[in-house]
Amino acid sequence: MQVIISYLKKKEHQLIVSIALLAFFLVCTVYDLRDREVPMPLTVGGLVGAGVYALFVGLWAPVLLTIALTHVADFNPREKRLAFGLTLAAFSAIFQPEAALICALILGFWILWEFGILGGADVKLLIAATLVLGNPIFLIPISIVGGVQGVIASLQKKREIPFVVSIFCGTLLFVLYPYFSCFLEKV
Repeated sequence: MQVIISYLKKKEHQLIVSIALLAFFLVCTVYDLRDREVPMPLTVGGLVGAGVYALFVGLWAPVLLTIALTHVADFNPREKRLAFGLTLAAFSAIFQPEAALICALILGFWILWEFGILGGADVKLLIAATLVLGNPIFLIPISIVGGVQGVIASLQKKREIPFVVSIFCGTLLFVLYPYFSCFLEKV
């Protein structure tokens, strides 16, 4: 088992997993642009795949938090859901402190979904990216692309944007940046 974990932490393997994540996001983007909806089996399958990968690299608390939050989502009233969600996230951070930031991100995405700010597919894709990439900095390019996409949509008088496009393009920029940064340093 130790051999598998040490293999999964290699930079080459991270590139392969990132390419798989980007391919998955590309398929989701096509659905979002074409139908304005991403099929639930597709997003759940991607989330499960990201969870399995996260378990192999040792991120068990964020995976358990994700599973627990999907069950808490059915509780009524909303205050009860939020209280359980916060409690679960706190316990996840306590039991695996090195993954506390990832747990906080997952909780944040879930809360944004809970209040209707993000759609279900968007949240599942963001959680999958969090579990696979493990670095919250990937949100910066997603936010920048989302902002540009939002400005373009407002100029076209559109009220909604397909946010999966921002997730795909921002993640693509995040994954490719280390490979092109050496060229940027020479300029």
